[in-house]
Amino acid sequence: MKEQKDKNFELVDRIINIISLEKGLSKNTRSAYKSDINVVFNWFNDLKINALEATEQNFRELFTFLKSKNFKPSSLSRKLSSLKQFYQILKEEGFIKKNPLTNLESFKKHIKLPKSLSEDAITLLLDKARYDFENAPESSPQKNKCLRTFAILEILYSTGMRITELLNLPLSDFINLGDTLQIKGKGDVYRIVAFNKESKRVIDQWLKHRCSLNQSTDNKYMFPSKNSTRHISRQIIFKDLSYLSKEIGINKDISPHNIRHSFATHMLNRGADLRSLQKLLGHADISTTEIYTYVKSERLSGLIKDVHPLNKIKFKN
Repeated sequence: MKEQKDKNFELVDRIINIISLEKGLSKNTRSAYKSDINVVFNWFNDLKINALEATEQNFRELFTFLKSKNFKPSSLSRKLSSLKQFYQILKEEGFIKKNPLTNLESFKKHIKLPKSLSEDAITLLLDKARYDFENAPESSPQKNKCLRTFAILEILYSTGMRITELLNLPLSDFINLGDTLQIKGKGDVYRIVAFNKESKRVIDQWLKHRCSLNQSTDNKYMFPSKNSTRHISRQIIFKDLSYLSKEIGINKDISPHNIRHSFATHMLNRGADLRSLQKLLGHADISTTEIYTYVKSERLSGLIKDVHPLNKIKFKN
């Protein structure tokens, strides 16, 4: 039994190495991942069950035990997600024939829905940003600021990029830009983002304008800071977007992350599949992307309440 235990723990390291390479796990994430798997393998070992031969029922009993120990739903869901991925790789590598966790459902928890804007609100933001740029005095600092805000807003909504990912992109990546661009996201994982025609047009405007700035040649960033070799700060973008939101009558601050959430929600509402959206957003786990299905469900529920014919009928008691 000890020999089998040692072999299994060697296998854990091997499979986690594969997952780490595929998903670009950070050191801390990898450590948490390994801890989750080892807890499970130890539990099975104490019961004299070979973890590679564990059945769906064995795993249901395991999670019943963990629930009895008052693990939070979020912790249970994370462990389940880790195990599903781990056993899926075991299957793909030929160590097992079937993933025993396929039918296990995630644990219910309070879902914090991302705050997104309506398509109309996004259109108003873009229209206001364009108007401010077109009507700012030529060769003025205001012209530069307005075009920069317009370009960043277009890129964020076109691609769903995180603001940190965008601001860290070098100017050279945008020279001779095609329809797509490879960027580096969380965990140093690369992915492809796509640009629409309007965002590319605004990018071209910004590139021409940026060349006319008295900018230090040492600054490599697409959106340079005025007085350093760094890029502009996220706080500046947050402030500019908040100004736009109040100008169009949205009485709340809007962050770059709200634009990212809006991109994801609108893509899903218009028929994008979850796997494609996961790749565009750079989510390591599909469960992170699935949260947008709740947003869609809420919108559909509201639609039924607002427009369904039966909702207009008043019933007598």
